[in-house]
Amino acid sequence: MNKNEFLTSLHVHLSVLPPEEHNELMNDYETHFVFGLQNGKTEAEIVQELGDPEELAKEAIGERRIPQEQVYWFAPGQQQPQAPSPPAAIKSRSSFATVMVYIGLFFLNLIVIPSLISLWGFGVSFVLMAVSGILSPVALLFDYFLHGVFFPAKGFAVIVLIGVGILFTIISRYTIKGLLDISSRYLAWNIRTIQGGEKR
Repeated sequence: MNKNEFLTSLHVHLSVLPPEEHNELMNDYETHFVFGLQNGKTEAEIVQELGDPEELAKEAIGERRIPQEQVYWFAPGQQQPQAPSPPAAIKSRSSFATVMVYIGLFFLNLIVIPSLISLWGFGVSFVLMAVSGILSPVALLFDYFLHGVFFPAKGFAVIVLIGVGILFTIISRYTIKGLLDISSRYLAWNIRTIQGGEKR
């Protein structure tokens, strides 16, 4: 399943939700694809990570009561929509409020983004430790060919390093996955905050 198939299926299964909630969820998953593709993942990998669209829709809908017949929030053709129109009083965010939101996000990101970068630094260091531990036998072979002498203590140290490398491989897998999730959620929140005052 690719991105378009996933989003189309999710769109259909979420169609029972009100338009505003439906659009917000779709935007979240769109952002997840954008962030994943920027980090070198394929569409198939992102789909596998997200899971089944039908199950995601059921989770989003939750325990709320859903009518037996399909509700068309966006009426086809000339039919009148069944959902009431939003009141005319709801307007886009004012220019002043928009400027204040941008300023607030700017100063918030001055704190949050360096924190995220430092967390990513820890994640990358775990990956490097995993790689160096697993590749330690290569260093031992290079040392042997260079000096022509094998020390049992170095062999024992390499065995320990391989174990440490495997341990950090497991740790870094969950660490990187968690950092990707945190970063994508924060990016999605920024986008929702910026678009909050726009009519949908």
